[in-house]
Amino acid sequence: MSDGYDFSPSYHASLVSYSPGTTFLATVYQNRVIIRSTSTLQIVRTWSCNQPSSIASTSRDIQEQVKIDSVEWSEDGLYILAFSSSIKTAWVFALATNGDGDSGEIAKIGGEGVEGLIKVEWGRSGKTILAWSDFNLKLSIFDLSSGITRIIQNPKSHLQCHTYSSDNRYMAIVEKHLGKEFIGIYDVLDNHHLVRHFQLSTSDVQGMSWSPDGKYLAVWDSALSYSIYIYSPIGPLLSHFTHTSLTFSPESLSEDPGLGIRTVTWAPGGRWLAIGGWDGKVRILESTGWRCIALLNNPSRITEKDVTVWKEPQDWVKDTRGHGIVQFDRMQCPAAIPNSRPDLSKVNPNMGISQISFDKDGALFAVCSESTPNALHIYTFLKSPTAEGPEISHLTTLLFANLVKTVMWCPGTKGRKLAVTAKSQALYLWDEEGNWEEENTKETGQLSVGIEKGGVMEGICIPSRSNFSAVDLQWAPDGSSLVLQDKSQFCLLYDNDSDTNQVTLDRSGMWTPAGEGLSHVMEEEEYEDGWSGYGLNLRQGFSSGIPA
Repeated sequence: MSDGYDFSPSYHASLVSYSPGTTFLATVYQNRVIIRSTSTLQIVRTWSCNQPSSIASTSRDIQEQVKIDSVEWSEDGLYILAFSSSIKTAWVFALATNGDGDSGEIAKIGGEGVEGLIKVEWGRSGKTILAWSDFNLKLSIFDLSSGITRIIQNPKSHLQCHTYSSDNRYMAIVEKHLGKEFIGIYDVLDNHHLVRHFQLSTSDVQGMSWSPDGKYLAVWDSALSYSIYIYSPIGPLLSHFTHTSLTFSPESLSEDPGLGIRTVTWAPGGRWLAIGGWDGKVRILESTGWRCIALLNNPSRITEKDVTVWKEPQDWVKDTRGHGIVQFDRMQCPAAIPNSRPDLSKVNPNMGISQISFDKDGALFAVCSESTPNALHIYTFLKSPTAEGPEISHLTTLLFANLVKTVMWCPGTKGRKLAVTAKSQALYLWDEEGNWEEENTKETGQLSVGIEKGGVMEGICIPSRSNFSAVDLQWAPDGSSLVLQDKSQFCLLYDNDSDTNQVTLDRSGMWTPAGEGLSHVMEEEEYEDGWSGYGLNLRQGFSSGIPA
């Protein structure tokens, strides 16, 4: 697959976020926000998020109460937004300047009054911040440049109920007024002024998504009914797809899935919409007529001989002593897939399609199901970005020893790679263009190398003496590296085969077999809050030539 990988040492952190230009990492450790250089992981800046002075007490463990729940970069990479739900406060830090606040912030939101915050995030127009109040009473939009605050009353929810057009010019928000649901379209570049407002036909909106081509708004209803509405951004209802639609099921016109929609994903380009239901099936709708053109069942047994099935070798991490890279075993079809029965007594049982993820150009998409939590299925979609229609076929199935936690396509331009974590001491990489090796036992007993249309799957052990169990990952925006996280620490993996890694980076601290001691979890350096600059040889501030 690759010419090799470099692992960094492990560092303490509960949250990690790449800057838009990949140059820096924002990490959170206890109540501290720490900025590191991506290439060296040395500290560049630090801030401590403290209790607001009006509610601070003299308790010795006061800072332990400040738990940071999210950290996010602005689109230009010059500002960092941190939020703590425990004290309902958000801090805004400037990467290149010191603020006048108690924690060095240039702005602070919340922390006082009866009405608290439940979520904050960056807007899409310069330095604007969106802040949802408790009980979704209002959405406040703060413009840090002008000081103007815009209020939107009664947003439906802070979860999946707002979306942006592909050019980030308009924002759509689901609102609830007098027991009825509406969509408000706001002009981001015109101080979020309302440009459209229309009522929905829904009873309890669960989510909304704007198509990549900007033509459609998909709105799906309560989990108790299979119902999705397609609206034009200017208001008219274009289509309503339910279990009574003629193309819902090719097998029966009266099929009732019982429950509704769990996940919705637009294919790149916006011409097709993938819907994952609680019934464990994926339906592909096309924008011409909004009819279902493909129905994918969650297989419990692979019978097609042209489908490649990769299975994780048993106990390979232990056998390689935590330092191995192994290829998955190719299984012969038919192959059975382990499944689990959901506990229907729970409010949210483990069932249905949990994730549908398209690669960057829509050639492939991956599907995860809660019913088969150890399996990941990859399907073909478009032969080319300009293809008239999709050609959907089951390409490969990946079977893991543990539950699949995170699935993410590489955003880089070189080939198609899929990274997976499965709550183990390993990272899993599937490469469409990889070569597989297999022992030819019938003839010479030597290894034979081939290229399979199902790609190749490898497990890469994370070298660490501590108990590192990867539960989350993030690709760098340029695909040159990725972050692996467990609950309290992280490390970086650098792909030496990446296009962006042709430039020599200072990785003297990277893990190597000869320097196994570096795999210990590194303690945070005891710098005072503010400038460090060691990561980029900066002691006097940032030069204009370094992008964030």
